[in-house]
Amino acid sequence: MKTARRFAQFDYVLFLIAASLAGIGIFAVHSATGGADGGGLMTSQLFRAGLGVLLCLAVTLIDYHRLLNRAFLLYILAFLVLVGVLFFGTEINGNKSWIVLGGLSFQPSELTKVVLILVLARLLSDSDGAYLTRSQLVTVAAVSAAPIVLIILQHDLGTAVMFFPILAGVVLVAGIRAKAVLIMLLVLFSAAPVVWLGLQDYQRQRVLVTLDPELDPQGVGYQTRQARIAIGSGGLWGRGVGQGLQAQLGFVPESHTDFIFALMAEETGFVGAGGVLLLYVLLLSRLITLGRNALDRAGMLIVAGIVGLIFSHVAINIGMALGIVPPIGIPLPFLSYGGSSIVSTFAAVGLALNVSMRRFLYT
Repeated sequence: MKTARRFAQFDYVLFLIAASLAGIGIFAVHSATGGADGGGLMTSQLFRAGLGVLLCLAVTLIDYHRLLNRAFLLYILAFLVLVGVLFFGTEINGNKSWIVLGGLSFQPSELTKVVLILVLARLLSDSDGAYLTRSQLVTVAAVSAAPIVLIILQHDLGTAVMFFPILAGVVLVAGIRAKAVLIMLLVLFSAAPVVWLGLQDYQRQRVLVTLDPELDPQGVGYQTRQARIAIGSGGLWGRGVGQGLQAQLGFVPESHTDFIFALMAEETGFVGAGGVLLLYVLLLSRLITLGRNALDRAGMLIVAGIVGLIFSHVAINIGMALGIVPPIGIPLPFLSYGGSSIVSTFAAVGLALNVSMRRFLYT
């Protein structure tokens, strides 16, 4: 009876949107890799998506208040795993951020994003003021900084950057004075020269090429240049699934991962790419509605962090394909090939569904 009552509040629309995006991603991966064991990669992505769906549903079964009570324990475990990755992790594509067991590989930093959302919501759920205090801001900054530093040490700057939108989403909804925002922006701008000097040569070159696409069109700027050509060549209706010249002939590197949006735009055109963007808009608007209707402040903050996570990934990944954001290896949620990303994103959606299912249970 209790379980039936909970699932009566299950947001099937949100779940179906997420599942639809994952389904589109499976076929996009197959199309992108059709000439290179496309069937095997498609099967792998299907398995990972299925695992993500199971984790999503499993997360909904545990009251999110119980998860919040164990948030610090989960945080400590995530922290220890990230430390372990520094010593025992496997380096892939220049990033020592992977754990490989047998034939399976996983990136712990992806699930750490979800854990951080829980911790931040737990820290700020009891705040009854309209604005966060200075001590609260310092606390959430310190808690967020610890995994960010460890991930930077793994040479995975792109993933580390994606923790900031989570922090921003939670803090903005929790309440922050304009003065505090201004001070934080000034600190960030002041730190920019230090960050610039700390970047590796190829990372600085990527930023420069984004500002001036003709600076190195055959080198660092090649990926972005080809992605933009692919998007433009798709026209209104696209060249047809499996018929994209830029992606199918290998002119767009990583077309099944970081630049999968370029592949879709070339093969399905403005209509297909626009349809995918519409699904993301519906997903985010649904999440925002769930956050507004949450039972309590903790539920609202959880959803705020999830919105920050998904929105930033979508915006940055598509910005990479359009050449307005430096390519930093950010996957497109549910669509890009990769188990860590799709599993962790489904876990985040499961948390949002969890909040939705329990909004009337204590009234």
